[in-house]
Amino acid sequence: MRGGAVFLAFFLLFTLASLAVPVPLFPGNMIQTVFGSLVGSNAPFISAIINGITYGVFVWLVFVLATRKLDESTVSNYRGKKSSNQRGNKKRAVKH
Repeated sequence: MRGGAVFLAFFLLFTLASLAVPVPLFPGNMIQTVFGSLVGSNAPFISAIINGITYGVFVWLVFVLATRKLDESTVSNYRGKKSSNQRGNKKRAVKH
């Protein structure tokens, strides 16, 4: 659910930024080069959508991988603390 929100937020951010800023961004600028006159006057909009999808997927992927890494380290830290606490609470038998 959070991943979808991250994708949507960055998709909208990069799509609107591509429309607002007159500087061509990769890979959206490739659409005009590759398809030429086929896209015609819709080239800025298609370029903006391509940029939004590309960069939205990239940021989403980084988010998912970072979240997994953090979740794994949190689980391993919790397990390590749990096992050390259990060992520390056991009383040792004293030999006489």
